[in-house]
Amino acid sequence: MYKHLTRAGSLALLLAMLAGCAGAAASSASTPGVAAPTATPIAAPTAAQVATPVPTLPPVAHPSPTPAAPSATPAAPSATPAPPSATPAPPTGSLALPRGSVKERPMVVMIDNHPDAYPQSGLNGAAVVFEALAEFGITRYMAVFVPGVSPKLDEIGPVRSARSYYVEWAKGLRAVYSHAGGSPEGLLLAETAIEIINNDGLRSISSPYFRRSSERLAPHNLYTDSASIAAFAASRQRETPDLSEIGFILKPEISADQRPASQQLSYFFIYPKTYVSWSYDPASNNYRYFRASKPDIDRRTGEQLQFKNLVIMEVPESSIPGDPKGRIEQQVIGAGKARIFRDGTMSEGTWRKDAGFAQLRFYAPDGSEVPMNPGPVWIAAIPSMSNLTVEGGS
Repeated sequence: MYKHLTRAGSLALLLAMLAGCAGAAASSASTPGVAAPTATPIAAPTAAQVATPVPTLPPVAHPSPTPAAPSATPAAPSATPAPPSATPAPPTGSLALPRGSVKERPMVVMIDNHPDAYPQSGLNGAAVVFEALAEFGITRYMAVFVPGVSPKLDEIGPVRSARSYYVEWAKGLRAVYSHAGGSPEGLLLAETAIEIINNDGLRSISSPYFRRSSERLAPHNLYTDSASIAAFAASRQRETPDLSEIGFILKPEISADQRPASQQLSYFFIYPKTYVSWSYDPASNNYRYFRASKPDIDRRTGEQLQFKNLVIMEVPESSIPGDPKGRIEQQVIGAGKARIFRDGTMSEGTWRKDAGFAQLRFYAPDGSEVPMNPGPVWIAAIPSMSNLTVEGGS
């Protein structure tokens, strides 16, 4: 049909096409949350940096909690007040999660553990952290922040993608599940699971609740915060489910005069050279986290991560046949071996999760549930207990 156009008509058509392209480019450049980074990735902190807190990202305004009508692009955030400033991370004992104490849905965030993501923000404000493989020997964290227990954080991330086994853990927590895309299996489960509120930062409905940092390179530069997650959850207008089964049975901490002088443990996932380790501190009765032999630091506070309770789970993993990115699957529904570390001691046990909606539990050899110390819990899912090494303790 174009051969019948006049020379004037062709010129008009060309000008219209050029104007359309320019408009599309302008629209793309203004899309929230996707600005290109302007700086090189942040390196791991030096000793001097550890002593000086790193400046946090600026807070963002959030959309109204009333859902907007569906559209091709997200609605512009309304002029709501800026989120409250972050409160300092409380002592680890105040991050206790006794069963029956949870009144609002936990906020679960997938956190990047690629070297370009060091140091991460927010892990030392989590009541629970899951650590498991993603692919190619690189792990990922799933941090659990509980309203009323965890501090209000103005920087959490970098946020990364979902995997189906992480979603299974989040389902048991009835969580607001925040992530940035995911594997095909993980996305399908996150979008269809009725137990959770799915908050995918790469989709238009959620993108206003995330922001990009110009200090790092994508995809290791996506962040959120406590106020943004709460605002997104409110916008979905979902009823609060029964949360009475979330949490742990607690016990008193052992007295200082009964604590061992030291305990060290280390484990790896695929490659022995990329191990992590924990060192027990009898004075605080905490375990301190090391990436290999270097203290793992929280970007917000400059403090080393430390947890009251460690649980090492043996979880079988296998490659997904034909997956072009080498992703894996892990069998997190069922039961398996566990090692529980508290008070400078190790005890043998079993983990059990009977169904996707069920809570993850830990049991002693006599069948009783293992009680935790009052404080945060770190859960690492490794392929084999032979990857775990323990020294000292009692």
